[in-house]
Amino acid sequence: MTILRDISMLWSMFHTLVLFFFLFESRYPKKKAATIVMLTMLPLIIVNLILFAVLGFDSYGTLMLATLSLPSCVILFLLSKHRDGRFFFTFCMVDTIILEIVYITNLLNPYISPSNYIFMFVVRILSLPLLELWVYRKLRPIYLEVQKKSGNGWGIFAIIGFLFYIVITLLMTYPDNIANRPHQIPALILMFILMPVIYIHIISALRRQQLYYEQDEQERIMQLQVSNITERVNELGEANEAFRKERHDFRHKLKVIASLVETKQYDELDRIVKEYETNIHKTQVVRYCKSAVVDAVLSIYINRAKNSGIDVKLGFAFPDSYEANESELATALANAVENAIHACEKLPQNERFIEIKVLSKPKFIVMVRNSFDGNVEFDENGIPQTGEEGHGIGTLSIVAFCEKVGGYYEFNAEDKVFTLFMHLK
Repeated sequence: MTILRDISMLWSMFHTLVLFFFLFESRYPKKKAATIVMLTMLPLIIVNLILFAVLGFDSYGTLMLATLSLPSCVILFLLSKHRDGRFFFTFCMVDTIILEIVYITNLLNPYISPSNYIFMFVVRILSLPLLELWVYRKLRPIYLEVQKKSGNGWGIFAIIGFLFYIVITLLMTYPDNIANRPHQIPALILMFILMPVIYIHIISALRRQQLYYEQDEQERIMQLQVSNITERVNELGEANEAFRKERHDFRHKLKVIASLVETKQYDELDRIVKEYETNIHKTQVVRYCKSAVVDAVLSIYINRAKNSGIDVKLGFAFPDSYEANESELATALANAVENAIHACEKLPQNERFIEIKVLSKPKFIVMVRNSFDGNVEFDENGIPQTGEEGHGIGTLSIVAFCEKVGGYYEFNAEDKVFTLFMHLK
């Protein structure tokens, strides 16, 4: 009946990979990553299964770190997008969770089905898919989001996971099987209880850290919006004051015009009319859309671009209403235009241009196109990368916004022209 034990062990190894991939971000496309894993990990699993069958649980348990855990850690590390504490914590957490199930079933099997491995087989066959289902539906969305937005604090958590691995392995197998050291079983049970509690606490702490960052980002967005709206209100106030003065002087100007017409001083009349027209034009305030928040943001950043000597071309046809939150849309537009301004400012003034277009039909599409120096790198998801400290956050904010509203984004770079498309709903 050892066949049941061996099948359940193979099943556990396979589902360790599955569980890891649920919580893991690869630097390669999914199909390529899956192919690499199958070509490297499958032979490794087969070799370890043979070692397990030949050496038995006790001897194999002391070798597993060197023959399975470390080689698989190296392979998966090379595939990982996050080559830091995020990877090591995820790897240790998945390994120790599966090991806990393996060790518990191995410990209880002699008491429940001493003449065979039916208990071990049934529990492992049923429990691992149920665990994966819970992880995929409940933990995975939160965990991947935390990994994406929080890169700090993972190192110490990875050390905790690694120590759990070492402690439970030593308790189970060193210097011999735990069944021969019954006085240490209570310590092992406490470790089995402590480990998931600590992991839940760690993930909760990371989630709280992520929420703190999100709140901080929302506060920054609110400050940006208040600043932009205040600047826009000041602009409107100045325009209104200028218009009030023009209206006050309008009767006098009409008298001047009438006098010039009466005396047939047409050249002077032409000059005066052009002067008045220029003054009236200065009182004009351009409105880009109905939304006060979006209009304020566009006005401020378009003026900044023009003040930087950038040739700005506009074409706006905003929909009357849209599903996206106005504040979040305004922030995405601000980030897009600000990125374009930064790129243009690296060029000679005669090469700077930004083109901003918004279409509402047949779909809501925002396009920001600008000149740049031609130096750009894209990651595996088509998102531009920057090595400049403090930059790149705006781009990630645009990506997050598009994903949140159920749209998608496109970044293109060709012939020193960079283009961003935001396809929204």
